[in-house]
Amino acid sequence: MSNLLTELYHVLQPWTYYLLFGFVLLLILQKYGVSHIQPWFFAKIYNPWLTIYHVKLRAMKQKHFDSMKNHVSADPALRKKGALRILEIGPGPGFNFEFFPPKSELTVVEVNPFFEEQFFEKQSEHPHIKMDRFVVGFAEDMKGVPDNSIDIVVSTMVLCSVRDIDKALKEIHRVLAPGGKYYYWEHIREYQYSWVLFIQHLLTLTIHGYIFRCSLVNRSDELIKANKCGFSSVEQQRFRTPLGPGIDKLAIFHSAHAKGIATK
Repeated sequence: MSNLLTELYHVLQPWTYYLLFGFVLLLILQKYGVSHIQPWFFAKIYNPWLTIYHVKLRAMKQKHFDSMKNHVSADPALRKKGALRILEIGPGPGFNFEFFPPKSELTVVEVNPFFEEQFFEKQSEHPHIKMDRFVVGFAEDMKGVPDNSIDIVVSTMVLCSVRDIDKALKEIHRVLAPGGKYYYWEHIREYQYSWVLFIQHLLTLTIHGYIFRCSLVNRSDELIKANKCGFSSVEQQRFRTPLGPGIDKLAIFHSAHAKGIATK
């Protein structure tokens, strides 16, 4: 453990001034009311990082979503075509689209409007699914999505940034059709190393929480498992993402994950 801490110190130390500069810059921009800067900045720096993350974990994610192909739609018209109605919350640049079954009709709820153009551009890359609607909104209030209308809801790396996880879960339960499934893949608070949890709290209160609007200490796994929404079943597993050499060691601060499938 001491070797890991020493290596992390050497990795972090050269970045200290850059991170501090970025944080101060965003504070100034926020103070003077440039509210669109944070979503734009997030979209620009999120994509390269998420690309690396997706490539590294693609096989694991594909296995997680594989059972989706066996689901039968609650909508008679879609069932006849062998199609599903899928809603993804916070898809970002759309890396999960490749995992969705052919003929799927996809709606997304995304709080960041800077991802809308990318959503429709993905149609050419994923012609096996229909890009139906892009709804700008919050997971806690998906008023544009009717009750009992969705076969599959998907969220990956999203619940860390919602304002109220309980409300978001209730909304997910509301829009799902009876028998519908919620596939989730989320990073969670550290559950093994107390020193990592301590740094997660510091980062959430400062740079990471401000720039990414993301909590590194969220308890989404515990809230889903508690099942206050009334899912008929919740299958969940904690796991860790692999750590690479050098700067990739920073991934230890969001290495703890939970994945699962909740059925309405």
